[in-house]
Amino acid sequence: MWNEIASWQEMLTHRPDLSAKTIALYTQDARRFATWLQSEHPGLKATEITPIDAKTYRDHLLAKRFAPTTINRALISLMLFFDTLDGTNPFRHLTMIEVVEPAPVALSKTEWNAIRRCAEQLVRRDHGLALALATLFRYAGPRVSEVAALQIPDVQIGARRGLLIIRRGKGLKHREVPLVQEAREPLDAYFNHREHLAERWRERATVDGNAVAAWSRWPDGHLFLGQRGPLTERGIREIIAKLGQAAKLTSPLGPHDLRHTFAKSLLDPAAYGLDRPPMPLPAIQQLLGHADIATTTIYTRVSADDLARMMGVSEAS
Repeated sequence: MWNEIASWQEMLTHRPDLSAKTIALYTQDARRFATWLQSEHPGLKATEITPIDAKTYRDHLLAKRFAPTTINRALISLMLFFDTLDGTNPFRHLTMIEVVEPAPVALSKTEWNAIRRCAEQLVRRDHGLALALATLFRYAGPRVSEVAALQIPDVQIGARRGLLIIRRGKGLKHREVPLVQEAREPLDAYFNHREHLAERWRERATVDGNAVAAWSRWPDGHLFLGQRGPLTERGIREIIAKLGQAAKLTSPLGPHDLRHTFAKSLLDPAAYGLDRPPMPLPAIQQLLGHADIATTTIYTRVSADDLARMMGVSEAS
């Protein structure tokens, strides 16, 4: 069988759609199978392998605790390999391992509180920028690209109500998200600083003899500004990542983690100490801007932490 694998590898190198890394993985899978076959069935030819042998090998990989994705790739590799040999392909109709995507990782109430405290400690230095960003992601769930594109009129703050307007969301879709008090207050505080920034940029342009940049103006310029202009997606990610580091989270923090937390808090309010019923999935879909409700259903998956909480198991126990 080793000669057949060598010939197959040579054949794969002439396929422009396959990278060197992919070819290496395919041949590695075939060689691992050949080694197993040599150990279990010495002298058995490749053309003599049956679907029962293929199933036995799949079960062997499961017993060795290979990841489901690794096992499925191996089965595909072997199916491709046996397609090049004479006879029936024993891997052609073999059932793949079902891969269950993990539930999106949402922050716990404790983790979010730590992040918020770190953002609050930065207010004097950054004039509330980090706090406004973090609370916007956590309590309204926009995508980072949507936040980078926000104009000042897209966030409306009132005494009792607020509204986030996404004018060009994913797929150029328009949506509106109500803003709760936890998001309104930091945004309102940042608005005061943003108005001062507009005056600063206007004065700088006047001194330099330049026209005032449209993005810097008040009240119709970009909402979030950095030192050189509108805050970019990269700049936003860096601010959020630094909050995660300051809060000593065990995993890197990104805007999408806060978006996941927003969605999870709507679906499972009890996990965040909220005394209210879960929000229906179609409503969550609308708030997140998902084109397909199937995308929203990933938040219904139960994580290991959720199961532990439901069973009353604490970290200490």
